[in-house]
Amino acid sequence: MSKLTKRQAQRIAGALKKDKRKNISLDMLSNSIGIYPDALGQQLLPFSPMILMDPSINCKQLLPQIEDYIKNYEPSIKKKAPATPAVRKKDMEEFSGITDFVYKRMTTAGGLVDPSFRLGDKDLKILHKLVCKEVSERRKAAKSKAKKGAKAKIK
Repeated sequence: MSKLTKRQAQRIAGALKKDKRKNISLDMLSNSIGIYPDALGQQLLPFSPMILMDPSINCKQLLPQIEDYIKNYEPSIKKKAPATPAVRKKDMEEFSGITDFVYKRMTTAGGLVDPSFRLGDKDLKILHKLVCKEVSERRKAAKSKAKKGAKAKIK
């Protein structure tokens, strides 16, 4: 079910005002607006709950309620997703590989891995990119090795 927006309510109210007939059914209103009767009925449910069961209800009677809805309309505020830190090339160049990252970021002075160390969002992204880079290098090496093996079998 889609919530009735201000623009849609204005279109409905405009069509109801413009039409000179005294009785406007849901089907007539949907033809004048260009929305399917079922979708329009879903949008008009808050104003008349029986509109889907009895499409012959006079929609012209809903005009004052729709106009009141337009006056008091408050759009819903969308929550923004928290920004994720960007990983730049210079952040990646700082480390030669996964082991270098672990040694520089996660070890103590004695060279032991610190179990209480927590990676931040940016560190996790850097580590993820380093892992992806290592996996792609290994795949390339395996492909080139397979090609060399296939060429040797052909000769």
